[in-house]
Amino acid sequence: MTTTSVSILRSAAAAYAFLISHWHRALIAAAPYTLLYVAQLVVLSNQLNASSPSDTLISLYWALWLVTPIALLALTGAMLRMSVKGDYSGRFGLKLGHDEWRVFIVSLLVGVLMFVSLVLALMFFVAVMLSVAGGALQRAGIELEESNAEMDMAWSYLSAADWTVLGVVGILGLALVMWLSARVSLAMPATIDRGRVLVLSVWPLTHRNAWRVAAATVLAIGPLLLVEAGLYNLLGLVLGERPFEQLELISAVEGDAASMSIVREYLRWFGVMAGINYPLMAGLYAYIYRNRVDATGEGA
Repeated sequence: MTTTSVSILRSAAAAYAFLISHWHRALIAAAPYTLLYVAQLVVLSNQLNASSPSDTLISLYWALWLVTPIALLALTGAMLRMSVKGDYSGRFGLKLGHDEWRVFIVSLLVGVLMFVSLVLALMFFVAVMLSVAGGALQRAGIELEESNAEMDMAWSYLSAADWTVLGVVGILGLALVMWLSARVSLAMPATIDRGRVLVLSVWPLTHRNAWRVAAATVLAIGPLLLVEAGLYNLLGLVLGERPFEQLELISAVEGDAASMSIVREYLRWFGVMAGINYPLMAGLYAYIYRNRVDATGEGA
C-alpha cells in the first residue's frame, strides 16, 4: 500500500474552495432544513414560555421534529453528490432517494460506533477518576465509605500528580475517539461514490493517515465554528440578548451545569448554520476520499 500522506493544508483549502464555489447552491439546498429547524426552535420556545401546555404546539413540535431530519438528510445527500460526483441533479440538488437512504444507514452505523466508543472512554475515565479521588481522600485520612464524602470534597484533596493523571487519561480518551472518527470519516463519500453502504470497509483508505484526517478536520471546521460563535455573540449584542439563551435557561434540567447549557446554546446556533457547515465538511471529505482512492487504487 502506498505511503502517500493526506495533505492537511490542501485538504482544508479544498474544503473552503468547495464552499466558496458552491455557497449559493448550498444555501438554496439548506433552505428547507433551516426553515424547519428554526420553526422547531420557535415552537419549542413558545411552548416552554406558555402558562399551560398547548396540544397544538406539542403536535406541531413533534411533527417538525420528525420532518427536520429528513430535510437534513436531503441536504447532506445533495452536498455529497456535488462534492464527490459533481452531480447537481434534483430540484436545487435535493432528492429523497437511494443516496439519502444509504446516508441515513451510514449515519446510524457510524453514530452507534462512535457512541459505544465514547461511552467506553467515559467509563474508563470515570473509573480512573474515582480511583484517583479515593486515593486522595485516603491520603488525607478520610474513609470514603465511612464519611460518605461527596466528589466535591475530593477535588480539594487532589494533588498536582492526580490532576496530571486525570488530564492524561482524558486526552488519551479524546484522542481515541478522534482517531476512530477519522477512520470512518470517509464512509459517506465512499457510500455516495460506490452506491452501497460502506463503513468499516473504508478503513484502508485512512491507513496511516487517521491523524492527518483528524487534523485536517480540526483545521477546516475549527476556524469556521469560531467565526460563527463570534457572529452569535455579536447578534446577541445587537439584540440585547443571545437568541437561544432564554430557551436554554427555560429548558435546562435542574442540576445541569451552566457550562452544559452554554454548550447546547451554541450547538443550536451551529445547527442553524448547517447550510455553511455541511458543504464545508462535504468538500473536505470528498477531497480526502478522492485523494486516498487515487493513492491506494481502491476504487469502486
